Amino acid sequence: LKPASSLPPSPRARARAAGPMEPTAKEARTEMPIGRKYNASLQQCMLRIKDPAVSVPFYEKNFGMKLIHRYDFPEFKFSLYFLEKTRDGQPLPDDIPSAASEKYLWTMPGCVLELTHNHGTENDENFKVWSGNQGKDLPTGSPLYMDGPNRGFGHIAFNMDDVEATSEALEKNGVKFQKRPNEGRMKGIAFALDPDGYWIELVPREKGLFKEPFNFSQVMMRVKDGPKTVEFYRDVMGMSLVREMVIPNDFTNFFLMNLSEKERGAAAEDQAQMPKRLWQPALELTFNHGTEKDDEFQVHTGNTDPQGFGHIGFIVDDLKAMCEELDKAGVPFFKRPDEGKMRGLAFVLDPSGYRVELIQRGMSIDPALLGKTA
Repeated sequence: LKPASSLPPSPRARARAAGPMEPTAKEARTEMPIGRKYNASLQQCMLRIKDPAVSVPFYEKNFGMKLIHRYDFPEFKFSLYFLEKTRDGQPLPDDIPSAASEKYLWTMPGCVLELTHNHGTENDENFKVWSGNQGKDLPTGSPLYMDGPNRGFGHIAFNMDDVEATSEALEKNGVKFQKRPNEGRMKGIAFALDPDGYWIELVPREKGLFKEPFNFSQVMMRVKDGPKTVEFYRDVMGMSLVREMVIPNDFTNFFLMNLSEKERGAAAEDQAQMPKRLWQPALELTFNHGTEKDDEFQVHTGNTDPQGFGHIGFIVDDLKAMCEELDKAGVPFFKRPDEGKMRGLAFVLDPSGYRVELIQRGMSIDPALLGKTA
């Protein structure tokens, strides 16, 4: 590692040198966050898809993900597919779906991509999901301008040692690209497209850390008020703000991660490199300066038309107790643990209105909901 004195100035330091400070997140509160008290850990990112027979093999073939569990809900006419980018040699259940694969899903330490399929969409020629990257908040001359919603969800990402070589290999396999590594202003990163048009960022990582070609590394969401949203995920949910990339008079990217006690004690310059050094993904919050002052502005969460992204989720040790504390803290709920037919989970809303699922660690779905009898 380079000594601190030889590290390049951080984006925040460059912003300071450039002039007046842009809006930034306040220092963390000193009391233990509710999420950390209950061992909350980022566990999933949910995307709606058109056809699982296309999307599941896409992620398996191109990014080495593995289907670790599946739910089918015949009454509600939808299915859920859970994919994990596992470590090489990691033991997995033999049968999917099974009681063993369900137990693995709700006790695993990693983060999954949850693909939601509403039955019948695969046969609907007019069906398509919204990737989150088209919206009316773009200039009207932009090819991504769309009348209607403001942009919301942005992308997922995978880290790799060589973005250029990986991009070439993916393109040979028929993967489409929104941006190649040598295109645009940001060189060295790329954006591939999945079968539904969701963006997948390809990010260079520190070489030699992992033998696996990829690790699932980011979930990005645009937010209305960056500092306020950081405070929610850091001071309430217990994540750590590891990096703050400021582009003066434009936007800020905040990177938050679930860290161990030892990792939380690392120097700031080391924490800033963790999104490229650690296996688990970061939550990237993109904040376009000024939207926090616009009473009319609201990001589109993807849960009303046009639909696409659904939610992120955290797995927790004691769902009931955590939800009671969140309720007392004034966190708004979309669904409480004892509401609806799905027990063992809840949904709160973050400051931008995104749904944040909370799942009881070790939970199991009522077999009756899966069309099974005892």
